[in-house]
Amino acid sequence: MSQKLINFFAVISLLASLTTLGSAYFAYKFITSPKGQEKIKSIILDNLKENMPNLIDKQIPKFTQPAIPSKPKASIKL
Repeated sequence: MSQKLINFFAVISLLASLTTLGSAYFAYKFITSPKGQEKIKSIILDNLKENMPNLIDKQIPKFTQPAIPSKPKASIKL
């Protein structure tokens, strides 16, 4: 009985390992193929086009200041 249980878990473990390796292989092949890269780029660009106007409106300030503060105009009187 215990040997059957051990064999059952060994088969399940083997199937899980093979499924993981197979999924990783096909994901790698999809990501590295030109067709897959174009599909991923189009999905990303579509999402950016939808969200970009809203993000830009929230991030651009109404006015800007100089990047480096200018020296104060102080005169020393002795």
